[in-house]
Amino acid sequence: MLAALLVGAAIPATAAGDAPVFADPGAQATPTGGRTVTLLTGDVVTYSGSGNSLQIERIVPGEGREGMGFTRHHVDGHEYAVPIDAAEQIERGHVDQRLFDVTELVASGYGDGDTSALRLVVGDAPSVAGGPRAPEHARVADRFDTARAAVLSVPKKNAGAVWEQLATTSSAARSAGIGKVWLDGRVKASLDESVPQIGADEAHRRGATGKGVKVAVLDTGYDKGHPDLKGRVVAEQDFTEDGEGVQDHQGHGTHVSSIVAGTGAASSGRYAGVAPGADLVEGKVLDNSGRGYDSWIIAGMEWAADQGAGIVSMSLGANRASDGTDAMSAAVDRISREHGTLFVIAAGNTGDRTIGAPGAADEALTVGSVTKSGALSSFSSRGPREGRWAVKPEIAAPGSSIVAARAAGTLGDAAVSSSYASLSGTSMATPHVAGAAALLKQKHPSWTGQQLKSALVGAAADVRGTTVDETGGGLVDVPASLDAKVTAAPATLAARASGSDETREITWTNTTGKAVRLHVTSDSNLMKPGQESVTVPARGTATTTVRLALAQAGAGASLGGHVVADWPGKGHVSVPVSVTADDESGVLTLTGPAPREGAEDTSTTVVVQNEKTGDSLLTGVSGTGSRNATLPRGSYRLLVSTWEYDKVGRTVVGLTAIHSVRRVTLGENATVRLSTDGAKPVRMGVDDAGVRTTTSGATGLVSSLGGADTGLVATSAAGPYAVQVVPTPEGETYDGLMLFGGTSWQQREIDAHEPGGKPQDLGLQLSQYSIYRWTGSVTGKVTDIGGGTDEELAGKDLKGAIVLWQPTKSSPSVNNPIYQKLTDAGVALILYQGYGLSVYKPTPIAAVNAESMPLLKDRLAQGPLTLTVDGVDTSPTAYFLFHKSDGAIPAGADWYDRRADLARIRTTERTHGYPGDPKGLYAWTTWHGLRLVQQMARYRVPAAQDVYVTPGVPWTTATFHYQYDVGDAVFPLGTLLTAPTVYEAGRTYADDWMSAPFNPAPGDSSVVRDGDKLRVAFPVFSDAAGHQSEYAPQADQGTTVLAADDGTVVDRNDRPGQAVFDLPRGDRWYRLTIDAQRDGGDPVTWQLGTRVTSEWRLRSGHAAHATPARLVDLDYDLPLSGTNSVGAKDDLTYTVGAAKGDRPVTSLKVWYATDGATWHRATAVRGDAGRWKVTVPAAGTAKVSLRTTATDTSGAALTETLTDAYNSGCPDMWCDEQG
Repeated sequence: MLAALLVGAAIPATAAGDAPVFADPGAQATPTGGRTVTLLTGDVVTYSGSGNSLQIERIVPGEGREGMGFTRHHVDGHEYAVPIDAAEQIERGHVDQRLFDVTELVASGYGDGDTSALRLVVGDAPSVAGGPRAPEHARVADRFDTARAAVLSVPKKNAGAVWEQLATTSSAARSAGIGKVWLDGRVKASLDESVPQIGADEAHRRGATGKGVKVAVLDTGYDKGHPDLKGRVVAEQDFTEDGEGVQDHQGHGTHVSSIVAGTGAASSGRYAGVAPGADLVEGKVLDNSGRGYDSWIIAGMEWAADQGAGIVSMSLGANRASDGTDAMSAAVDRISREHGTLFVIAAGNTGDRTIGAPGAADEALTVGSVTKSGALSSFSSRGPREGRWAVKPEIAAPGSSIVAARAAGTLGDAAVSSSYASLSGTSMATPHVAGAAALLKQKHPSWTGQQLKSALVGAAADVRGTTVDETGGGLVDVPASLDAKVTAAPATLAARASGSDETREITWTNTTGKAVRLHVTSDSNLMKPGQESVTVPARGTATTTVRLALAQAGAGASLGGHVVADWPGKGHVSVPVSVTADDESGVLTLTGPAPREGAEDTSTTVVVQNEKTGDSLLTGVSGTGSRNATLPRGSYRLLVSTWEYDKVGRTVVGLTAIHSVRRVTLGENATVRLSTDGAKPVRMGVDDAGVRTTTSGATGLVSSLGGADTGLVATSAAGPYAVQVVPTPEGETYDGLMLFGGTSWQQREIDAHEPGGKPQDLGLQLSQYSIYRWTGSVTGKVTDIGGGTDEELAGKDLKGAIVLWQPTKSSPSVNNPIYQKLTDAGVALILYQGYGLSVYKPTPIAAVNAESMPLLKDRLAQGPLTLTVDGVDTSPTAYFLFHKSDGAIPAGADWYDRRADLARIRTTERTHGYPGDPKGLYAWTTWHGLRLVQQMARYRVPAAQDVYVTPGVPWTTATFHYQYDVGDAVFPLGTLLTAPTVYEAGRTYADDWMSAPFNPAPGDSSVVRDGDKLRVAFPVFSDAAGHQSEYAPQADQGTTVLAADDGTVVDRNDRPGQAVFDLPRGDRWYRLTIDAQRDGGDPVTWQLGTRVTSEWRLRSGHAAHATPARLVDLDYDLPLSGTNSVGAKDDLTYTVGAAKGDRPVTSLKVWYATDGATWHRATAVRGDAGRWKVTVPAAGTAKVSLRTTATDTSGAALTETLTDAYNSGCPDMWCDEQG
């Protein structure tokens, strides 16, 4: 359900004469900060958070796609980033939408920090010899002959090139056997009395044990040493990349394997499985974390069928609902039909209408869960399967609190003994049914999987109080299935209610040598058999018609029942029927708008939102095509975002994005022709002639019905762009609708223009990661010296020139002498693109990025060129602006701001890394927890800026210290951020970023007593201004330990600043110690605050509700320079005291060390207002550590050791260069 939506767009080119709204040609588009994930298109998405809290921060086009436009969706907790050219492929069904689901990609381990390649499953095209072939730059990692599919491994660095072959040349893709491209996603395991509950013990007494039947279990492997599985496994294979064979280190696979065919040897038979005589075929398709790629699963399925397994048990699945056309479900269907295999698959544990892959497959026998008392398990996923309606699950089995084999060293929390554990889930129900199928297969060895399925579903016992959509045919009944004389095909019937009735057929098959007369009835007036009785000949078939009274189904209902055929001797076969009766429906037809003059085509995203319920449908239209949607009748609002674009070569250039909203009343049918007629421009600006807009901007539509926090927003990541809106008719309003727009503005670091021309004519950009920068203004002729060899320099008059230099080697020994020659020649400015230079004085040098140098050379090739180049170290001002219009879309918008009407934040940005490093100050506004716009201003540390923000808007601001490499990935280190803050117009505020020392910053929720639990959640490396810090798992390590006041350890957690401790009720003193180390690897990544150890003495007792603990919190105020330094010969005098609102410190002692080990006492004198004045003597050139002990009036205390708290002098590697 969608009850609140965000729709928007931003444009990377000027359209229809509009002035650019957001970005100028020189705006940087390099991803900075946050973590990244590379899309199949080669575009890079920067994001923060994880799971349903993941948020897209920025989208940067891949190489050759600089003009691409993007749509960002936020739907039901998932964030999508969809390029224009991918939207059409998704709409046509050629490309899996999950390839652009950033939440799914990250959860599946495709973040750039996790892998350097994407895995795709391709196929679904006419067969080609040898199966699907890999495009250039990709390789076939695996093939599935039965499924007629292949797995491709695509290096992310080549993703864009592969995308061109897969998407933009679809005929070539199909000739290579590639009709559809799926993400190779990740699935996970779907988490004594149960065997008698399904009648398996009775079957055992009758001699049915599954002997001679092969059952494959595809899971986490099995424990080779477990007594219950000894001698039961006849084949095994590892499909994961753990490299440890099939040994189970997770526990799930061993547990479900023993439910199928465990002997119960470790319990004297008490915990024997359903089919203890069956042979097990063990395929490890889930790794030691319990997760596996789709391709591992498909490979395991093919292998199991090739091994002769008649039954395959799969207690795994995806969390998202599927219509059964996904890659895994398609593989299940194809292998089932070709091999006659029965795949028994868990329904999942995620509730209503959530049947996912591969259990959504037509041929699968999908299993729900009941408790030992026969009630539906609360967690069990329920149907029907959506889209392509089908009964799912078809059957149920016990899945709550199931005791079965425990792999050694696993499932400690669920252990009932060293050999057994108790787990719950449809994972546990599934092997019960697989075992039952083995017992049935023993009796009927020639039966196909679908015959087994029909017999099991038809003989299932009713589960009282449940519907067909919850338990299908009912609880698996082993004796009844063994005794069945007749089976039915199909095993189930499903339909969606409509205005007319339907007639279906059921074919009855007699498995005995005598004719059987059936009495056919129904338990629902929605289904009426055409014949009350039918005779089925010996080993023959007969057919009964069933009329489904779909027109009578009540609106909004999900109904079901059974068609039952009884025969003498109290036997019966039942066919479960599901009828989904949505509210009375109609067909909405949407037709896309034609492109206006100057554009080649359009791509339109539409969110159709029910104005009564907030339920929404996300759809799209390519060009002037049409799209139909069947929806309940009622009033809808259409939230529309249309791209106008051109195709340039093999890529797409977005020209215009137009937002609009429409209202439509849907009766039986309605057709809406979407239009961009009357669109008006949206303009934003500020009264500061020296600034330019950056790429950090967006516009969007928000529709809030019901206040839910799901939605969709569209944005762009590169180039100048304009936005237009179609005004709503006068008097037409929409509750909860908001049009918004946000932009960032600042002075560019470098501008190059011909004298007398406008700045930004050439769009020059500095290299983001070079210290070579320049401030000032120079005018001179431009001369290209190539690599700067003697031959290239010969005969050139370089005095007063601006030279273009691209070294051919990255070696200071080669390039430093060339630099000296340029200095001797009197060069005025060097525009440099490359590496391997370690000098930059006295001749000024500006390192430009790889895109800028060709621009300059192309212009120079047209004739002599004189340029004026202006450079600033850091823009003295930056603007974060946000505007909105509620209830309707206006006739365009001119959102211009006067600086006097904004709030000013006097901002200091310090550093303890390399001076001159480029950084970003980020700002965003949120709506229901969703970032509407993330904006950014750049600076080079240390810096001071006046940052102006729109008043009355809650702003969160953030920065980070450094980006560091782990493998092929780059991570932000030292992220700091503010709480959302609303600023007042005309007021001046102050903010000081990255100021030393770095230490924990307790807040009201940092240590909380809740009942008898003490919850600890500390930001450990906050700066002196108290900005909240973020944990960096790749660099931060340490412990959190709680002890009694006498030092006896209560408990510990191996993560600094995070823990939950169980405590006795009494009120007593404790000692809480956080020991944290931060190591960024490279010595320049994290210079100060490398280790922080804080020990608090605090009192805590039982609390009826969550109550913050009172901690001593020290507020340090060190008068340090922009590099967090004090002079080598200077004493440091600073103040320290209790943070605002805390009890005053009555005793304070301070020590310092210059080697981190030898401590000296500093002077500490009580001062005014509860502050203490501390003096540390001049320490020479060193990193100075501080140790402080403080006690407040209650007896609470803190001892805090800050290793490398600040710099004395300049002790770092770059000091000589900076001198």
